[in-house]
Amino acid sequence: MKSFLAVGIGGFFGAISRYSLSLIWASSGGFPYTTLCINLVGCFCLAWLFTTFTKRTPIILGIGTGFFGAFTTYSTFSLETLLLLENSEWLQAVLYVSVSVLGGLACAWLGMRLARGRKTCFL
Repeated sequence: MKSFLAVGIGGFFGAISRYSLSLIWASSGGFPYTTLCINLVGCFCLAWLFTTFTKRTPIILGIGTGFFGAFTTYSTFSLETLLLLENSEWLQAVLYVSVSVLGGLACAWLGMRLARGRKTCFL
């Protein structure tokens, strides 16, 4: 029960943080920079957290699954991609998807690497 409560509290703060950042740093020019940056930071932080703290205590679950799960957003990424396509912004849509996926993997890899303190995380 503690884990559920921790994830819920973390999720509340993660969602509020994401929403606040979208108000403070609104994307302009059609390209969704805000969501991209939020998702890349979330990939890095979640990978670092779960690599550093392998025991999934309620606090770690609250921060990782709760906060970062609500802070990052696949649904907004998907909608923004469809809106770019709908507006015939094909190049921006491909760039957004590519940077989101490859950048997310690179950020997660970097987070794992820093948490492990090694040159590679593939060992």
